[in-house]
Amino acid sequence: MYLNLPTVCTCLLVLSGGVVATPVLVRGFKRRGSGVKYENNFVVQRAPQLLIIANVALIVLAFVMYGDVPLPVDKSQLAWFVLGNGKPEGIAAVISWLGVGILASGMIFMIGGWYSLGKYFSTDAELLDEHDVCRAGLFQYVMHPAYSGIIQCLLGASLAATSIFCALFTAFVVAPLWLNRAKYEEQLLLENLGQPYKKYGDDLKWRRLVPTIFPFGV
Repeated sequence: MYLNLPTVCTCLLVLSGGVVATPVLVRGFKRRGSGVKYENNFVVQRAPQLLIIANVALIVLAFVMYGDVPLPVDKSQLAWFVLGNGKPEGIAAVISWLGVGILASGMIFMIGGWYSLGKYFSTDAELLDEHDVCRAGLFQYVMHPAYSGIIQCLLGASLAATSIFCALFTAFVVAPLWLNRAKYEEQLLLENLGQPYKKYGDDLKWRRLVPTIFPFGV
């Protein structure tokens, strides 16, 4: 079995991110369902989470292909799934290391966004007691840093594995669901927090996923 360097770096990033994120995730899971307003809509609440699992499964398969790990099936039939095989070379290497960089950025936004929310963080879409407008940490730059980070992580890992298929799955299947959830949460906060939240959105030009440091984005 052979694991190339981008694969090793990806594994280290994910493992270290998991260690750092565990405390805030535990608190978020404990708060889940305790809000004064809770959304039961499957598309808003569970579909984005389930599609993450599907995306991760595809990415793991891509890394198995990219890292030249033995499979019990004929790997030649899955050759279209990744650009590189074994040692990263040429365009595959460029895409792979670009993906590692995007993954690292995504980890910062995802985990930083969770910590920035503090006592208002829940793993589900809901309004918690005494909820207020959050401008702390990464919320100074983008309205939904954790959602932005999730998409960056999946996109980065897809590219790190040189899987254009996985990257397209992230961009056109997973990302729209998280964007829809972000819009739902904004409407919920507008209805309950009113003008202070509207001013926050206006100040950030309603950048839901792409930080304001970039000239354009959603």
